[in-house]
Amino acid sequence: MSAATLVTVSSPDFRVGTEVMLASFLAANAWFDGEILILHSRLTAADEAALAAAFPRLSCRRASPRLAAAIDTLVAAHPHLATRRDRFLSLETLLLPPGGKALFCDSDMLFRGDIAPLLAIDAPLVAAPDAAMLRGNVRAPGTLAEVAPADGARAASFNAGLLVHDPAAAGAATADALWPLLDPEAWSRIASQHTDQAVWNLLLRDRVHLVGTEFNLMMTHRRTSFAHEPVAVDAARVLHFNGPAKPWRPDRHADAIARDPAYAEAFDLWIAARAAWLRARR
Repeated sequence: MSAATLVTVSSPDFRVGTEVMLASFLAANAWFDGEILILHSRLTAADEAALAAAFPRLSCRRASPRLAAAIDTLVAAHPHLATRRDRFLSLETLLLPPGGKALFCDSDMLFRGDIAPLLAIDAPLVAAPDAAMLRGNVRAPGTLAEVAPADGARAASFNAGLLVHDPAAAGAATADALWPLLDPEAWSRIASQHTDQAVWNLLLRDRVHLVGTEFNLMMTHRRTSFAHEPVAVDAARVLHFNGPAKPWRPDRHADAIARDPAYAEAFDLWIAARAAWLRARR
């Protein structure tokens, strides 16, 4: 089935998350036979070698020079973005050579079910709603500020943690439209706290096909997600550990569980997936 490339962003402090994300994806999606591309700016040669040895058809590379330069210019003008610079690397997905769909996945995800239905959708982009939509709000055009809907309008906005991008359906103009959005002056108008997600939304929110939160259950917004569309942790096809509480950061578990006891269940599922992968590699 697969004519897709799986793309993610990693770093030395996220490598363990990348490993579990990829292992869980391959375990739950046996149909996938495409390439795996790791985008990064800081992985060591040892990190790259370990990832390539663990997963078939995997390669690591840095962003293309034009994108890297645009990100550097943006961060220099807006220093508050510096600690989140690597998030912009997901935009390299838009610049990949033609050759099928691209499946972008954040490295803090855990796959527990088949996502093949997403690849079968004919749309420039497939994604799940973002937190604003889950709260019943909308994002203002241009600024992406979260506001209450007027006259019942429900314009789409989406989370960029899991995306299926079809460059053939999107058209070459989509990639060309990327560059003005990374201009430092243009960025001054962005009123949300997002990085790459702001760019993805400005480019494709009017052409996105939204899917259910079972394909991207964001743990930070789980309670909101549950009110919007009831999806229990154990029923989600994809768990997304967005926010600071990562499964490989036990120092942050207690606070996360205090905010939402369901985190304990989600952490246990991630830990079990990592243990299963490590056992399989012995």
